[in-house]
This record gives sequence, structure tokens and C-alpha cells, in this order.
Amino acid sequence: MKKEVIRSTFMKIYNEAKTEEFLSKYLRVNNSKLTKNIKEVQEFAKKYKYPIVIKIVSDQALHKSAINGVRIINNEQELNINYNDLLKISKVKKLKLEGILVQSYISGKEVIIGSKKDQVFGQIILFGKGGIYTETSKDFSLRILPVDEKDVNDMIQETNIYNEIKQEKSFKQMINTILKVNEILQKNPNILELDINPLILSDKGAFVVDARMTME
Repeated sequence: MKKEVIRSTFMKIYNEAKTEEFLSKYLRVNNSKLTKNIKEVQEFAKKYKYPIVIKIVSDQALHKSAINGVRIINNEQELNINYNDLLKISKVKKLKLEGILVQSYISGKEVIIGSKKDQVFGQIILFGKGGIYTETSKDFSLRILPVDEKDVNDMIQETNIYNEIKQEKSFKQMINTILKVNEILQKNPNILELDINPLILSDKGAFVVDARMTME
């Protein structure tokens, strides 16, 4: 028990903005910017066009959907209303707000790639159905690292979502993303947990849209 307490003292939780900045060195991460004011969001929307997504970023609100902290925005009028609403939520809940993250909106199939460092088995990687219903669907498969392409293919085919995504144009890119996560975890043994949810499979590729991480 004492060992666990000492270990937890040195844990650092990375919010979405920090995690995606780290992952962008290795993976395709959706276009995004951590903004400090609405003018910066408007400039982003002008560059990347509507629809966009805006999100609360705070170390005290890692599960943003639970506090209605994620909004899809279709025009400037919606932006004004929802941006101010996110600021109000942050104030009411007394969050230490790091900023409002703005992203391009991408539609497609949602999958999850996750990992957890087990004290006995080491790094364990997870693949499954992504999105807000991940926990309730229980559609996932696990492997102990390291994994190769055959392992990854086997893992994907063990899930129910396989039949929904096997014809996607970005299916191969998704496999490469899982293999890259395998590589990231082996090169960074201090990663205790990594949660990419969702990775969206679109016609333009497989993109990290939301992620968080715990480092030792």
C-alpha cells in the first residue's frame, strides 16, 4: 500500500490539449488550437470553415461531455452563444480554465485506442468501439505489448465494430495508428494510461480527435 501511495504522488495527468500536442509528433491529430478569447476562435473558423467544435480545457474537467463541455458550431451566431455558455459552465463549476480548444469538425466511424500499464503484465493496449458509449457497449479487445500487424488485425477482428469499419478507406491507416501507439508506449515506459477516444475514420484519413494521458 505504501508503495502505491508513493507512486501516485508522481503521476501527472495531461489534459486534451497537452496530450494532443504530445501525440502530434507521431500521429495525425485533428486541426486544433487552444484559444484564450473568442476572436481566436473566429480566426480559426475563417481559416478552416464551419462546422467547428469547441471544448472546455481544464485539468479539473477531463471528462468534458459529462459537463456539456463540448459543442458543435455551425455559424458565428452559434459560436457567440456557445462560447459564452462554456465560460459560464467553467465559472459555475469553479474550473481552472486553461482555455477553449477549437477543432475542425470531422465525421466518420469512431474507435478507441487505449492503454494501461499493469504492474504484472506491463503495457496493455485496447482497441474497440469509440465515442461516448464506449463504456456501456463493452466492445473492445486487449493485447499485452509489444504487438505486430497480425496481432493488431486479430484484435480488431475480435470486436463487433470490425464489420462496420472494415470497408473504410482509412482502415489501413487505423492499423498503422495502433502500431504507432505500440511504438510510442515502448519508447515512453513512463506512460501509465493513454486514451484516444475517439480516433475518427474519415475519407481523408484516421485522425485523433480527443485524447488524454497519465504520465509517471
